[in-house]
Amino acid sequence: MACSARTPVGSSERAVAVGTDAGQQSVLRAEAWTEADRLFHAEPRWLGGDGAYSIDLGNERVLWLFADSFIATSAALRRSESRMVHSSVAIQQGRDPTSAGMAFYWRETAGQPQSFFPESGTVWHWPSHGALVDHRLLIFCMRLVAASGGLGFDTVGSVAVAIDDPAADPRSWQLQWLALPVNALDLIYGSAVFVDGDRLYAYSATDAANHDLYLVRWTRSQVLAGDLLSPEWWRPDLGQWTSQQQLTGRPLPALRSGQTELSVHAESHVGGWLEVQTEGFGASSISTRRAGVLTGPWLGYAPLFTPPEATRPNVLLYAAKAHPELMGAELVITYASNSTDFAELVNDVTLYFPRFVRVRFERAP
Repeated sequence: MACSARTPVGSSERAVAVGTDAGQQSVLRAEAWTEADRLFHAEPRWLGGDGAYSIDLGNERVLWLFADSFIATSAALRRSESRMVHSSVAIQQGRDPTSAGMAFYWRETAGQPQSFFPESGTVWHWPSHGALVDHRLLIFCMRLVAASGGLGFDTVGSVAVAIDDPAADPRSWQLQWLALPVNALDLIYGSAVFVDGDRLYAYSATDAANHDLYLVRWTRSQVLAGDLLSPEWWRPDLGQWTSQQQLTGRPLPALRSGQTELSVHAESHVGGWLEVQTEGFGASSISTRRAGVLTGPWLGYAPLFTPPEATRPNVLLYAAKAHPELMGAELVITYASNSTDFAELVNDVTLYFPRFVRVRFERAP
């Protein structure tokens, strides 16, 4: 497994957009945080990746999870001489991305880069979100196979990975694969994950076009025992939780029209819960939604930030999410950029490195 580390430097910023939620007490103001972008350029061989979920590991360590990632295979350090692996990870040391160090990890076989989360035959894994539960790190992963139509892949379920030594170097992690419940909802488990009280919660998206999200939860003891087959499901129509065994039909979604990648976290500045996602597909913008309690109901979209790449042809903007464990801003968000033209993606390094956005909260007039 390969690894390298460097500390990023540099500074600049640009204010871009403002978003508000009518009737709320705070206004969110967002701007590009280009100084922080240097964090993702700390490793010369890591030439970009998407996803960019983060998990607080404690002791000033933050785990980053990336899906498809370019890893250089020559001293030229360019994407045209790289291998794209389906997953990589990084450990950020320090909570402020403008001053933190970053070490990236992937596997290698015979000198060739390989995915951090290994393939299983023709099935590969893209990491979704996860959380630290006591000493155990739990990460949800999508399972995918190649397809001839659409975006070139099909989702074939989800799986979870447990790691019992997250304080160790990722090169020594022992991955324990855990099964998840199978049902007619065709869920991608773990789109947004958090711990609240003694339970682990996961907003989990359907693979359908509208990406409605369902809310499931497990007890701490279930997570520590590695038994994820019997969660409880939030039933908005009943206003209560229902066990997996008692779930006889399709429940109503807890959050409609989401994304497969987003974030949900408790946010003191808004006096409740904040959801962050890209809205739409292609030249998307970043929006937020708010709820008083973690189960909802959720308010409508509030536009927050339009990335500067949105004016480019062929652009894909996606995977926006908040990282509440980071410092240097009142709230930190990242998003991914891509292109429908793969040749452009290979040759244009202004794309496919995650980008930072910083947010401040102001009291509404």
